[in-house]
Amino acid sequence: MNILWINKITDREYWRTTQVELSKSLRKRGNKVTLVMAKNAGENKPVEDDTIYLPILPHHLLSGLIFGLALFFCSPLMVRKEKIDVIMIDGTSVWLPFVVPLKLFKVPLVIDVRDLSIEKKTSMLFDFSLFLSKYIADGLTTITQELREVLREKYRLCNKKIGIWSSGVSLENFNGGCSSNSFHKGESSKYFTLLHHGSYGGDRGVENLILAIGKLDEHIRGRVKLLLVGIPLEHQKGFLRLCEKVGVKEQVSILPIVEYEKIPFYIQMADVGVIPLPPDKTWCRVSVPLKTLEYLAMGKPIIATSIPFHQRIFEKGRCGVLIHTNTPEALSDAVTYLYQNREKITAMGKIGREIVEKHYSWDNMAFKVEMFLKNILQGYQNEN
Repeated sequence: MNILWINKITDREYWRTTQVELSKSLRKRGNKVTLVMAKNAGENKPVEDDTIYLPILPHHLLSGLIFGLALFFCSPLMVRKEKIDVIMIDGTSVWLPFVVPLKLFKVPLVIDVRDLSIEKKTSMLFDFSLFLSKYIADGLTTITQELREVLREKYRLCNKKIGIWSSGVSLENFNGGCSSNSFHKGESSKYFTLLHHGSYGGDRGVENLILAIGKLDEHIRGRVKLLLVGIPLEHQKGFLRLCEKVGVKEQVSILPIVEYEKIPFYIQMADVGVIPLPPDKTWCRVSVPLKTLEYLAMGKPIIATSIPFHQRIFEKGRCGVLIHTNTPEALSDAVTYLYQNREKITAMGKIGREIVEKHYSWDNMAFKVEMFLKNILQGYQNEN
């Protein structure tokens, strides 16, 4: 199968991992995947056989319009030259209308929806994109059963085929074999290290995690370190003020955004990964946090709130502590439990690694995507 996959993301964005790694796994299965990504206007990129870069500008609306115009003129050439069988599109952006002319080439379009819009400035574009999907999409893919139901009910896409493939993880890059409990080795032996990493946005529970450290028993608090990786510089002062207010400045280390390739190093330093998303927020309940799979792949137990995806993880095995709220008290209790049961965390981490190997590798996701695209292609050919 010859797939054209269009995404307005750049090499510097964390979430490019999904597109890059899944493309690799699809190619391993014998498919040809041409990945369309974005680059800043004027930025030089090497010529690659399987990746095409289109320009964007550093402005939210203009960025999408420029990308869309470039796509409007280039995509017909791509479809003809590469003899594309099916087109996958990141379909929740202002540039989506520019792909409408591709319908003239009688190639099925599959629109991929990875999350819900939570910012007012993007929600109108998101809603418009999904409205347009009713008329131009031959199928959709999404990340969870819960998000599929939102698409069907809120956006009235009940008559569309909607496939599900979640986030995955590279078992080679996030190798559980390098994992061991830092509490028992080296200069880190006196600390029990918690890690939260990834892109930062409001209402993700990170502040509650700092408050939770302040609620630990004094003896435990002195033996615990919290490492926050990925906090933008403009937000770090606010976090430092919160740490001072709570009295945990010595227990919390804050790092800015780092290269994605360095994330396994920071996970290896930790004893436990923490995902404190508020489980009552719809955008959280439909999500699959990539960091969850990365911690588990590295053999680290997790403290995770009970969003549906995490519930499904824990149904497969006890790989940490599942909590039903992200309050500081609940997070503090979970940290205390794992600290007091440190002899169990290696076994928990092993269970987590096994869960990821069996269910959440990119190769597993590639199989699901391939089967869905073949189904869409077969149905399209039968109708035409």
